[in-house]
Amino acid sequence: MRHKQILDELAVPTLVQAMDEDLAGWVGRRLREIGGTPAELRRLVIEPILRRWRCLLQAPDTDTTTRDIAWVALATLLHKYGMRADDVTAAALRALDGLDDAAVLSKAFPRRSPVIRALLQSPPVPPARRPPRRRAVTFLRPADVVSIELDAGFHAAFVLQLHDDKGGQCPVIEFYAGRFSVPPTVRQLAGRPAAGGVRFRHARFSVWGLTHLPDPARQVRLVARGHPDKPLSAPSRPGEGRYTVTDLISLQQSMMTLFADTGE
Repeated sequence: MRHKQILDELAVPTLVQAMDEDLAGWVGRRLREIGGTPAELRRLVIEPILRRWRCLLQAPDTDTTTRDIAWVALATLLHKYGMRADDVTAAALRALDGLDDAAVLSKAFPRRSPVIRALLQSPPVPPARRPPRRRAVTFLRPADVVSIELDAGFHAAFVLQLHDDKGGQCPVIEFYAGRFSVPPTVRQLAGRPAAGGVRFRHARFSVWGLTHLPDPARQVRLVARGHPDKPLSAPSRPGEGRYTVTDLISLQQSMMTLFADTGE
């Protein structure tokens, strides 16, 4: 079987599309590291992807079938892009057992499981060139507020505008100050300053991949539409950049830096 055939068998096109877009964009940025040592590959390529998708894979309210399908999809897509992680592959093989036992997919799926197992355990072939990226589209609109989960904490961001270029349309967001144990409410955000303080005057980012609502990875959640209170921040100085262009996987590192050692 080919990777696409396996992914089609899982019958979750939106989840597969979101995961594929994350990996295609990140592999394009990190293609050189795919030929590195397993430890380097894990740290630079696989861990950032896992950080985002753990919001679904490790959430206590994720049903077993969805979790099993997501593990198989992740292992398949990693293999498609020339990577393999032993723990991800092991989780996917256990998930195949669960899917076969539950008989929640097609009647032919259990017969194809041995072939899927063989592919996931075979040596992956690194891509020879950057994977193509789809034109960016977003379901977010100006004045929307989202919560973004990172390492069991939640941070809120306000959509300032939409950025349009030849690559598509991406939301430009600004973070509110604060880290929350659960997604915040609009009441908690009223009158709240922008994140960053004196270290980062403007925590503003144009984010490729901030697309789906609801987010299949469950990392991004809509808090409000048309919220009147954006984060309180100073206007941009002459010559100062308006925002940083990034993607959803790289944004995680920016968030760790932004909220590190600030008590937020």
